[in-house]
Amino acid sequence: MTVDEALEQAILLHLAGRLVEAEVLYRAIVQAVPDHGDANYHLGLIALDRGHGEDAVGLMRQAVAGNDGMARFHFGLGNALMETGRRQEAEASYREALVLEPEYADAWYNLAVLLRDRGNLAEAVVGFERAVALTPGFCAAYNNLGIVLTRLGRTDEAIEVLRRARAAFPGAVELILNLGAALLETGDLDGAISHFQQALELNPDSADGHNNLGLVLKDVGRAEEAMVHLLRAQELMPDSVSAFRNLLLAITYQPDWTPEQRFAENRRFEALYAAPLYPSAVRFDNDRDPGRRLRIGYLSSDLRTHPVAFNLLPMIEVHDPDQVELCFYAEVVAPDALSERFMARAALWRSTVGLDDAAVAEQIRADRVDVLVILAGRFDKNRPLVAALRPAPVQISYWDAATSGMTAMDAFITDRVQTPRRGTELFTERPIRLPSLYIRYPMDNAPPVAPPPMLDNDYPTLGSFNNPAKLSDATLALWARLMEALPTARLRLKYKGWFGSEAVAGRVTAAMAAHGIDLGRIDMRGGMDDAQSHLAGYGGLDLALDPFPFNGATTTFEALWMGVPVMTLLGDTFMSRWSASMLTTLKLDGELVAATPDDYVDKCVRLLADPARLADLRAGLRQRIAASPMCDGRLKARQMERVYRALWRRWLRQSCPDDTLVITG
Repeated sequence: MTVDEALEQAILLHLAGRLVEAEVLYRAIVQAVPDHGDANYHLGLIALDRGHGEDAVGLMRQAVAGNDGMARFHFGLGNALMETGRRQEAEASYREALVLEPEYADAWYNLAVLLRDRGNLAEAVVGFERAVALTPGFCAAYNNLGIVLTRLGRTDEAIEVLRRARAAFPGAVELILNLGAALLETGDLDGAISHFQQALELNPDSADGHNNLGLVLKDVGRAEEAMVHLLRAQELMPDSVSAFRNLLLAITYQPDWTPEQRFAENRRFEALYAAPLYPSAVRFDNDRDPGRRLRIGYLSSDLRTHPVAFNLLPMIEVHDPDQVELCFYAEVVAPDALSERFMARAALWRSTVGLDDAAVAEQIRADRVDVLVILAGRFDKNRPLVAALRPAPVQISYWDAATSGMTAMDAFITDRVQTPRRGTELFTERPIRLPSLYIRYPMDNAPPVAPPPMLDNDYPTLGSFNNPAKLSDATLALWARLMEALPTARLRLKYKGWFGSEAVAGRVTAAMAAHGIDLGRIDMRGGMDDAQSHLAGYGGLDLALDPFPFNGATTTFEALWMGVPVMTLLGDTFMSRWSASMLTTLKLDGELVAATPDDYVDKCVRLLADPARLADLRAGLRQRIAASPMCDGRLKARQMERVYRALWRRWLRQSCPDDTLVITG
């Protein structure tokens, strides 16, 4: 049998799945012709199929050496390098394949996937577009093109691409799900829900379908239905950290869960995902001087135009450089003007885009960070499990909604109102109670405060500009009671354009109709407006209503800054005491913090019955906030520097003499 005949026979066996027999023939060819490109290439494919990445790299390199001008050999080498995590080398191999064969659709696709994962979305779009153009039946390329366009904010293009693809591939569940996600980005909640439901009709066991539907149902306030789907998603993909984080976030919107139930779910997160990562011992070589300047690491996906960034920047920009050195680990695909302000204060700015948690932890450890601050761990694309790898001696949860559930997290930053000492909420971390928590720069470009509109109207206007996800059934029921107690009052609701959605508006009208409230008294605003118009809209409210158990934070601050008092119901969780904390800081808790639903209604009625008091309160609110700790970044910076120092010294006292920290629990 000639070499060519042996190769033909081996390939036939390979295609038939008879890998052992094929391998024997390939190896015989290589023994006769060591640099035989095709034989080494196919042996590399077999090695990849078996998960032997390093063997595949060696074989693919041998194939390239035998015939450097063959595009598919460079492509195969790229795949093997990707399997072993050598992405930069893989990119070079894919690009070489495309130099040799510019119309190589699979190479365009794999290069685009690599670029997408590294955060180079604009170039990834080009790759996916080329793959689609070269192979119109390339469903995965269409799908990924839609995903990346959505991430870039080019949602109209994404929707067009995904609709075109769906017409070609009507049974492709992933296309339907991603089309729903793109519609959600445009504020089309009804369209998103419809598409997620269609995907589940095609595949009732689609974990992504249950996850996506659960998230959007949470967004429209249908919390109980959302939990059913999110729990099902977690059952279907028990290895998905993302699915479980979505579940933990949804729990914070649930009014009826007990503290023990909430805590148990967070501990289950630790048991499933964090505890297996806990090292038995960790050695740190950080300088142990208790008084030296500390290196503080902030890990976040929100170091951009985002509420977390707005709440962090007033402190960051006035940190004492003699006390702390700032390092940022940013899961930010497209840094913006706000990102640049963090960069300006950074001793180190590290992009974590495209890195796994282990690589991020390794970088933090290599940078000798003393105190790692993980921001808003359960939200967005944040990375709570980096803490499980213990990359820093001290690890802090800041701006999250509840306990991380992890014993690897040392402290949870809160305040005396949000987490009272005899409260019922449970934490694995040590709660660090500041005098107050919320911080924000004064909104210097905001429109002027308007007088109470009820002075000109013959009725009071109540309102909320909060995310509909926060409008629990209990919240809507209480607001309906309030509307009964104030028979001339109007209720105005607005959030982006979401109240133009039937999924959102229908819940509100159903709740109000159940209490006999004339729906003509309910004003639900659809459509988007710019920042100035949004803030000016508060001028049309006499009193803002805070939802529960997930209070407003940014929304509460905006209302107060615009002179609108906010009435809140005090809950038993960190998130259900946000507004109470802010109002206590302003010494307005006596008037605006209610202990019970009856108290909520009574205080609203009492305040609205006194227009002179309302006008006086409104006129002085902005000045009151500006002079308070809520706008004092320097005070917050000094407080947090003392916290960092105290936790650092505590670690020094508790750590073992040989500098090894033993992880338990």
